[in-house]
Amino acid sequence: MPTFSVIIPLYNKLAYIGRSVESVLVQSFKDFELIVIDDGSTDGSSEELLDIKDERLHILRKENQGVGKARNTGMQHAEGQWIAFLDADDAWMPEHLSELRRVTEAFPSAGLISTRCVESATADLSVADKQKSVPSSIRSVDYFYEASKNIGFVNSTSTAINKDVFVKLGGFTSAVAGEDLEYWARIALHYPVAVSDRVTCFYFRSTGGVMEKLSTNRMREPKGLTRIRDLSASVAMLCDYFEKDPSLQRNPSIVAYINSRVENAVRGALYRGNPKLAKSYFQFMQKPINRKQRVYSLLLTLPCVVLQAAVMGYNWAKSLC
Repeated sequence: MPTFSVIIPLYNKLAYIGRSVESVLVQSFKDFELIVIDDGSTDGSSEELLDIKDERLHILRKENQGVGKARNTGMQHAEGQWIAFLDADDAWMPEHLSELRRVTEAFPSAGLISTRCVESATADLSVADKQKSVPSSIRSVDYFYEASKNIGFVNSTSTAINKDVFVKLGGFTSAVAGEDLEYWARIALHYPVAVSDRVTCFYFRSTGGVMEKLSTNRMREPKGLTRIRDLSASVAMLCDYFEKDPSLQRNPSIVAYINSRVENAVRGALYRGNPKLAKSYFQFMQKPINRKQRVYSLLLTLPCVVLQAAVMGYNWAKSLC
């Protein structure tokens, strides 16, 4: 049984999948299997891998059902005790699995572990060389508190879970976006979370990911919200758990996490010139709110027409910079 099962969901990433797979196969830690799940690609993505002769590489093909179900399929076939995730358009540095192994040794009871990512235009291995001299700082964390400050402090390229998590909690949901954040939050409700502050992953933007597609599509804005659970997949999940255990609503880290999601929704609505929707979102802030959120509360007391004019002016001025 390998120590790690590496899961790469693949959908139409022909230009990037070779780089992603190669970054796994050159890992300094060798005890792993690599499972690529071709989620109904139409661009020949998985065919790009057929010439790779490595018995650790397994390619599974299925009809297109989304990234969550693709990862779940991979986990169902995984034989390792730890399941590490990598997006098909990202890449690892050679020491990534070695660093994750150090985290598992320091915190064997953790359900969710992670290292850090660096945003980059290319997989510059000089960055990896510099990281070798950086001391490995491994610690247990309060996931909800950390994610309230930086929602992406663990992500689907830096993260691994214990196989027992999948057995006991199941896998990812079928949400169009945020299925990964929902899963990390669900795991954090049940298991300790541990991280290394060492950078071991490359995260690449402008590769046609889900969030980029959502941000460029002109989606119809709702007129308003009637439930806090409509904000995001992770908030919806937490609302379900509140009904089972109301004491969770008094957890300050969970409150801070929910407020960070509300704040993000408010900011997005204002940026898109929809102050009415921003006010609708803000009503779901939980007490206590932080200083920045108090500023938003004061800003949102302005009439919608004034707010909209202010936002339009801000966006115009920003476009000139």
